[in-house]
Amino acid sequence: MGIDLKGRLAIGSILIAASSAWCVRGPQYLSGRALGMGDAFVALSDDYSGIYYNPAGLARLNTPMDAGMSLKFDVGDLFGTAGDALNVAGAHTNSFSSLDSMSADNTLVDDIMVFDRRPIGLGTLPEMHFAARSTDPDLPIGIGAAWFLGSQGRFMLDKGIYIPAASARVRTDFVAKVAGAIQPYPGLCIGLSPTIATYNTFEQSISIQEYASASDTLQARLTEEKEKIYRPGFGFGVTAGALYDIVPTELRVGAVVYNMFLSMDHDEVPITYSVGLAYLPAVLRKQGMLRYVNFDLDIEDVFSDKDFLGKVNMGAEMNLSLAQLRGGFKGGYPCYGLLANLFFMQLEFTSWAEEAGLYVGQLEDRHYLLGMRLGI
Repeated sequence: MGIDLKGRLAIGSILIAASSAWCVRGPQYLSGRALGMGDAFVALSDDYSGIYYNPAGLARLNTPMDAGMSLKFDVGDLFGTAGDALNVAGAHTNSFSSLDSMSADNTLVDDIMVFDRRPIGLGTLPEMHFAARSTDPDLPIGIGAAWFLGSQGRFMLDKGIYIPAASARVRTDFVAKVAGAIQPYPGLCIGLSPTIATYNTFEQSISIQEYASASDTLQARLTEEKEKIYRPGFGFGVTAGALYDIVPTELRVGAVVYNMFLSMDHDEVPITYSVGLAYLPAVLRKQGMLRYVNFDLDIEDVFSDKDFLGKVNMGAEMNLSLAQLRGGFKGGYPCYGLLANLFFMQLEFTSWAEEAGLYVGQLEDRHYLLGMRLGI
């Protein structure tokens, strides 16, 4: 017996809902270098962050050893949302002293409308990493290991129909990886990166009616989440990648498959595929203070249902003796970054944006990343 259109739609809705329930977003690593170039790094991947972006890049490290520790802060839209928040807080300082004074302030709700359902993002990412490659041309291999503990929070106000409310969602990922790469044929590198990962989420929503009991509610949720820490759902997965240098064009192509077999806390992580093309002009290498210039173009998550322009990342970098300059576009939004190289310490600033709406150009979600790294 055939199934009519309504039946097919119902089955499709059930399958979509089921896949959403069984899948969870994979861990998100923040590389200031890659994000400053529009997050186009698949075909480059020549530093320790190749462990996350494309493990085949370990055989193409730009230095024999790349090891250290770093701390990064995602401060969200620091110069937008935070600036508006300070203006509102300054104009209504006395209103926040009690519930009665808030209710008596006739302009408070109108002023905070600028934040209505406008997500504010904050995050931290401490990490340690080690990567090295052989200096023997007859033994072109690379190895690496890294871990990070990344927390990303989203905070949002909702004016509601009658009663305003505030909500928060914080996700914390723990990821540990080892990686190896080898060159089986001239110009071709392949790499694997086994991964152990888990995650935890904390969500809380409080309306203005619950203002007086907010601390008790929050403490109860924190106690509940603290108990979950002692029974994390670790999962095991693999990321695999390849690089191929097209001689003598100074072009390099790359491809990578992320999160194969990975589940976290019994939730399946979808497999994603990305490809890239890099141009590494030899004429722009070791010219006085200029060390090198690189260009990269990626198609991110190739088989996703996003608009094609939303998948395109592109960028370039210029490496000087004491600084790196970066710029590019991630899904159509401009990105840029600067790194100051102070011998064993590197300080970096990066700005990037992602699409928070339904199509490219609808709603920009701008982020600013501050980072400090100690290492060699």
